[in-house]
Amino acid sequence: MGSVGDAGDLGGGAGGGDEVFVRAGATAASGAGAGGRRIFSHPQDAYCVAYHVGTLAAFGCAFWVYQHPQAAGIAGPWSRAAYVIGAAYVLGWIAAVDVGVNFHNHAHRPIFTSGFWNRWFGRLWTFSGGWPSFFWEYSHLTVHHAQLLSEVDWTLPKKRADGSFEDFRVYALAHWPWRYFVHLYGDLIAGRGMRRRALRELGIFLALWSVPFWFDWRMALCLWVLPQWMANTTVMGPGMYAQHAGCRRKSAERPVSHSTVFLSKFMNLTMFNIGYHLEHHDHPRVHWTELAELHEKLKPELIAGGAHVVEYGMFHAAYLLAGDEERQKRFAESAAGYEKGGVMAEGRGRGEAVKGEAREATALGD
Repeated sequence: MGSVGDAGDLGGGAGGGDEVFVRAGATAASGAGAGGRRIFSHPQDAYCVAYHVGTLAAFGCAFWVYQHPQAAGIAGPWSRAAYVIGAAYVLGWIAAVDVGVNFHNHAHRPIFTSGFWNRWFGRLWTFSGGWPSFFWEYSHLTVHHAQLLSEVDWTLPKKRADGSFEDFRVYALAHWPWRYFVHLYGDLIAGRGMRRRALRELGIFLALWSVPFWFDWRMALCLWVLPQWMANTTVMGPGMYAQHAGCRRKSAERPVSHSTVFLSKFMNLTMFNIGYHLEHHDHPRVHWTELAELHEKLKPELIAGGAHVVEYGMFHAAYLLAGDEERQKRFAESAAGYEKGGVMAEGRGRGEAVKGEAREATALGD
């Protein structure tokens, strides 16, 4: 990676900000250790690499089956169509988690101790999800994290006159690649500041992304482009929508109303703890393996501030938000026992220690 400046944990800003600028130089990840002998910044980052390698292997296996249909018992157009549809959705789901969650963690906390490896592994990381790594980092760090829920955070759904998000389905279908292309072109290519860097990164991406087309353009459309469309429109888009639907920009009066927390154990186990999204926005340098512990430390503060915490996962939330007013109301009124006056009684005995523990929680990312 190495393309986004390490501004540290700036979670106290109005937008729950994080790294907010892009620089030309590449830096090694924090925690290089003695003489830079360690490969990974954090021991658990090996799982991130394993997941990405598995993602690329899944695409490779799908391509092989497409090229050798007899080996899989595929005969005729209908069985091939069934295979393509099933494989495209599975690959799309895997690729969405790989880019939208797995690479997302790398963007905030580079997984290698070497800047060179961070930069090049990042480039090899996101192309299978239809993204140049530099463009994804810019969208997420410079736009979304630094400007969360402001008028210039164009990564989120558009707002209606009453401040609510546009229809769930409109956002899912419109945000990638159409809206992203318009904004990224205007921010990175049309202007002079980062044009050269952006064009170089785009060229590297296109060279990598075009590889499946060298072998079979029909296969590439079915098992490369289609899965990436599914990844962005049926997984990453709905997830992004659910994380901030009904939320308000961070302020002194409403410090924990900018994101929803999803407590589903299955989702957090299989998606690198992405459910602890409010904690992540406020403390973006905390490692993904430590977010559950951070959540427990901040629990009294979340209750006192009226944070929106639900017991299910993002995609059940997306189901509710895509429904009628009654289903949307069920999402808005979900609280998972975090209502003021309920669990808050547990936190009273801790007194002034609560604020001290909340401050100490940021040390998890150091």
